[in-house]
Parts: sequence; structure tokens; C-alpha cells
Amino acid sequence: MSRLGNRNVALIAFAVLSAFVPCCIGVAVCDDTSQSLDAEPLASSPVKMLSSSTSETRQPSMIIGVPIAPPASLPAEKLPQYRIELPRHNEADESFADGQIQFAITHPDLLTQIGRPLRVKAKVQVDGKPFSEVRSAYATSAQTAEQPPLMEQLSDLVEAVASASESVADEIEAASEEGKEENGNDEDADEDDDADDTEDEDATPPISPATLDPYRMTTAPDETMRRFAEAIGEDLTDIESNWLLSHWTIGPPLLVVHPYFQSFRSDQRPAFDILDRDRDGTVSQPEMLQSVESFNKCDANRDEVVDAMELANAADNLKDPAHIPLSNGPLLWLPDDLIGVQETDPLLYELVRSLDEDQDGTVSESEVNEWSVQPADIEVSINFSTASPESARVDVVRVGKEVSANIVPTTNANGIDVAFEAVTIRLCGVQESPSPEFAKAMSGQVSLGAIVDGYPLLPNLDPNDDGRFTIRELRKLEQLLRTFDRDGDQSITRSEAASPIRVCIGLGPTAHRELANVRDTSQPETSPSVTAPEWFQRMDRNLDNDLSRREFPGTDEQFRSLDADGDELIDASEAQTFEQSAE
Repeated sequence: MSRLGNRNVALIAFAVLSAFVPCCIGVAVCDDTSQSLDAEPLASSPVKMLSSSTSETRQPSMIIGVPIAPPASLPAEKLPQYRIELPRHNEADESFADGQIQFAITHPDLLTQIGRPLRVKAKVQVDGKPFSEVRSAYATSAQTAEQPPLMEQLSDLVEAVASASESVADEIEAASEEGKEENGNDEDADEDDDADDTEDEDATPPISPATLDPYRMTTAPDETMRRFAEAIGEDLTDIESNWLLSHWTIGPPLLVVHPYFQSFRSDQRPAFDILDRDRDGTVSQPEMLQSVESFNKCDANRDEVVDAMELANAADNLKDPAHIPLSNGPLLWLPDDLIGVQETDPLLYELVRSLDEDQDGTVSESEVNEWSVQPADIEVSINFSTASPESARVDVVRVGKEVSANIVPTTNANGIDVAFEAVTIRLCGVQESPSPEFAKAMSGQVSLGAIVDGYPLLPNLDPNDDGRFTIRELRKLEQLLRTFDRDGDQSITRSEAASPIRVCIGLGPTAHRELANVRDTSQPETSPSVTAPEWFQRMDRNLDNDLSRREFPGTDEQFRSLDADGDELIDASEAQTFEQSAE
């Protein structure tokens, strides 16, 4: 078969199998007119480092006889959290010029404020180069890598097997001729049968059959390209290399988190529901004064600590079982996602109605292109680093004049808050150190996602982010609640306690891992750590590092003598001081 024939057969085989992979991801449309992405940042935050995901690797089954599923090979199987789809345009085109990605945010509160989808543009670099350039360089290096002569080895093996077969056939034919000559004396032949058999066995050495190592499926990009190149008998083209990377190994250069990620906990607000006793959608002044009492009623096990699960269970019991939260539709859109939205789908059309300038009921490609070339409302620059991850940064370099927003950097690499009138967008970058097998390939891949976070009050009310409210922490509850009262009317409305929209851009398939967790608002501990005496630790049944009167088995007088500051709690330092004075 000719080389052209080999190539066609291989392409057809790969194309048939790829029919099982979903299709239609949008290609981010970017204009080259904006120079502000290289400007000095308005705010900056470090990129968050995630721990390695090796713990998620499938472990061998401990049950004998239970088959273990083979490892996922296709991107759609390995990355079910993302849209693994075909782009609208040819993959050989410059889809992400200069590493720029453009997308829209269509939260209802934002639409009310600015009257159209919010335009966000991000310039993503890896080790100082646009991620698209890193991706292209990897595809080129992988296809030009030295290829082991696999086909030559197979040809040599086939020849060796054929030669061995011919040798065996010749020996069999010679033995047959010799037997015919000896048939003249049947009696002598019968007597010497056993001897002849023994001599034949000694004269003809056994031939070991040619063996080949069992076939092993590979998920490594380099090996997949090597096997394809050997199958077609020539080097891969750029189109073929990018196609194999996108559809058979690590996935497309831009991974977009599935829409179902965007709102799976957006209606979760247990703390607000517990505090809102009269169910009028507002935490009033009297309800704030009764906040500790409201929380303590959720203490199901009566251990004087209210945990997040107890709050969630109590809030669920207050909900109307017939009430089903309504979906607000997609939150994050690539430009190609906007093309073709029609008024026959009102849930989607209402979010992008402003783009349909001719009001013909369909958002056309020209209308989306017109929207895309306008200056972005938020411009972000993200610089990932594989050599020194601690230097990786995410910067907000511009906020458009058409929108009114304040920029507030967060702490502990949690990102940057862009606060609008009714909603806050938190922008963050994440990365991890992938396995050496995929390190180079994933350095040119970016993941993108957004989520309405839910839990508007709970993370901010829990100072140490441990999901537990102790007696000492509940004493600060009312004070923390008042920080949400932005208009100073002594009450907290639902809009004042709105959950932020978290937008995450990750190096490799990491964005979904960050968005799956509730936002981090932990504050560094300022109090020094104290090792409590053994008797204190035994009495501290709820492990809150304090002894309440209920936990202390002694008399009231003994309790007061230990409670040096008179706050009705014995802490570890007070117990240690008493221990030292007793010695």
C-alpha cells in the first residue's frame, strides 16, 4: 500500500473512533487593537498553587476477581468536567492570537446594571510566552521527534517467522522421503520406530515460536504521535499533530468547564436562611441581635459547637419541598457560543438580547463580531510559571469606563475582586505541577470556568475556615454580620449578601478543582499556639480548645479560679498558667 493510502486509512480510522467524542467548542475571538493588557496592573495577586491530583488516581481493587476498568484514554473520558469539543474554525488557524481569550459573563444582576453581557479579555502566558505559542511549539517538537523503527522491527520479525517455517517444512519433507525408502522392509521399520523417533528428536532442535510483547494502550501524547507516524510511514503535519493532541491525548488548548458547574450550589445560603426568622428575605436588626440564639438552635448534638452541616440540615428543613430553584441559564460564554441564539429559546435569548441589534430574533455572527471588537470591560493578564511557580501572577490591568466597579485584591492568593453595584466578580489563577509525562504538553493548555459560589455569609462568618462555630467564635457573630450592612440601615438584604461570581483560569485541567471548593476567606491565626495540660485535653470533649462550665466537672468556685479573665471559658493558656503555679 502507498504512503498516501496508509495516511488515508489511518485518518479514517481515527476519524471513525473520534465520532464518540462530543463536538462544537467555540473558538475565543480576540482583537489586536487593545494594548492595555501589557500596561501596569491596577491590582495583582499570586497564582494559587494546587496540591498534586495523584491521590485521585484509581487504586487496584482489593476484591479478588473484580475486573478493573482500563484507564481512560480519550480526553472526553479523562476530563468529564470540561467541554471537549471541536472548534468552529480550522484548528490550524491562529485561534488564540498572542495567548488572548475573550469571553462573556451574563449574570442577571450584571445585565441589569450595564444592559449587556460583560466583556472579559484575558492574556495568558506561560514562562513569558503566549500559551498558544507554547502549544504550537510542543506540537511541532512532538511530531519531529526521532521515531524508533517500529515498522522495521515488525518486518524483521515477519521474515524470521517465515524463514523458520520454511526450515521446518524442509525437514518434514526430508523425513518423509527417508520413510518411503525404508518402507520396503515393514518389519524392520516397525522394530526401529521408537529408535527413529528418538533420533529425529535429537537431530531436529526445537524451534521457539517468535513472540511479541503484548500491546499496551498509551495515553502519552508523544507515544500516540509516534505510533500514528509509524502507521502512515511519514512525519505528521501540523494539522495532524494538533488534531491528535486535541482529540486523542490531552484535549484542546482551551478547556471550558461544563455549564452544570456554573450554578450547582448557587442557591445554597444556609446561614442567611437560619438568621432570616420571618422569611421576608432580610436579616433585620432584631434578627441580628438573635443571631447566636438562631445558630445554637441548630446544634443537633448539643456539644456547644455548631458546625456547617448542622446549619445546612436545619436550613433544608425550612425550605418548601415544592420549591425548585430556577436556572438562570449559562454564566460564561465564548464568542462562538453566542452565535445563533434565537428567541425560540427564551432562557438563552433573554441573556443576549442586547446583542441582537436588528431585533430579528437571532444573534448573528456579524453581531457577535461587532460585540467582540469593542474594548473589554475587564482585562486580565495571567503569567504562569513552570520553573518558579511562586512568581506566577494574575493582574487586572484595565476596567472599562462604561462599567462602575471597585478593585480589591484578596489575601492568600485568592484572586482579585472586581466589585460592581450588585455583584462581585472574583478573578483567580491556579496551577499545579503535573506528572513529567504530561508536563510539557499541559504547559500549553489553559482551563477556564466560572461559578456562582453560593454560601454568601458562611465563609466570612467562620474566621478560621474550619466549618465550626465555637462558643468563643459565636460571640463575634453579630459584629461580623454587621460588615455586610453596606447601606447602614441596620439590616442585611439578599443583595447585600450576594454570592460572588468566581472566574478561574488554570494552567492545564485545574480550573474545575478550584471552583469545586467553596471560596477561601481564611484569616491567619494571630494568637500563639499553647500546649494545654493533659487534664484539659481530656475535659475538652468538643475539641474547641476551651472548657465551658458544662465540660468542667469541678465546682463553680474551682471554675472561677481557673477562669482568670472571667469570660466564662477556660482556655489553654489559663489552664497552663494554673498548672505552672501549682508546681
